[in-house]
Amino acid sequence: MTGAAQADPTPPKNTLSAVLVDPVKTVRVHAAGVSCRIGHLTVTRTGMCLDINARVNLLRNGRPVGHATFEVKHSMNLKTNKLNWGESFTIGKARLNNASGIRVSVSVGAGKGVKTDVNFRQGSTLGPAHKGTVKYKASVGKHKTLSKAASYRFKFLKPGYTPAAFSYKSAKFRCDDTFWSRENPNRRVKKPGCVIPGFAPTFSLSHTDAKVKESARHIADAQSAISGHPGASTPLHRITNESTIDKHRRAMCGRANAPQGKDCDEYPFAATKEGGNPRRGSTRIISAGDNRSAGARLGGFYKVQRVLNGDAYYVHIK
Repeated sequence: MTGAAQADPTPPKNTLSAVLVDPVKTVRVHAAGVSCRIGHLTVTRTGMCLDINARVNLLRNGRPVGHATFEVKHSMNLKTNKLNWGESFTIGKARLNNASGIRVSVSVGAGKGVKTDVNFRQGSTLGPAHKGTVKYKASVGKHKTLSKAASYRFKFLKPGYTPAAFSYKSAKFRCDDTFWSRENPNRRVKKPGCVIPGFAPTFSLSHTDAKVKESARHIADAQSAISGHPGASTPLHRITNESTIDKHRRAMCGRANAPQGKDCDEYPFAATKEGGNPRRGSTRIISAGDNRSAGARLGGFYKVQRVLNGDAYYVHIK
């Protein structure tokens, strides 16, 4: 008599796990182009470069039997006068260790108010490099702002294995339609557009520019005299509340007796959170034309860089 037949052994459990290898460090650069470095999220006012290392592990009953390592690189370029922009990304050449046949799909979203369109050959096999693009289109109402970040999801499949995925986000971007004339509420003075608000832009004046040389000299002297160098080593923060701005101006220049053709110039500016403090500020009587030219340039800077209420920015005197 033969013994009872043995039960078939339990089939192995094959799974994938997908991880980002290194933590990502954010770096802000004052340059026209964005230079990528692995493990860094590099931003300017209108650009982002994200470069990360990733790994997909093949597991059998919880034990590693292979892996694929690769680099993912993103480059996003916003527009300060448009609500649509683009991004390119590359899944780099993968190093495969007993890990052939892994396929990848990519999805990108940014939530309500931002439409995304991903162009990528979904199901591409890890190994050679693969490129893709994302088109963004934001919607923002009059006098409104929209703050979002792109969310990237990478899903990995291999026949006979349970799938895996990882996700991460871009730098936060902000779109607004807030630059309208005070005198004519129906006249827009700057088309809606988008920036990266986590980057503080720099407002510059030059000693050698005859139209603003007195303002530039005053700012340079004030920055060197005040502890903490507001605007130079630490940023200023714009405010837009007119009553607060007037209060700051009165606190600094209310007792000034400027002769005809002259103005009382205050620094930090009245339209900043740091302004209006005589103990931490400076005043000087300068040419009215110089003062108003510098003020006009500052207003233009706010528009070009989309500096909104509460935004940080630096002041540099060349």
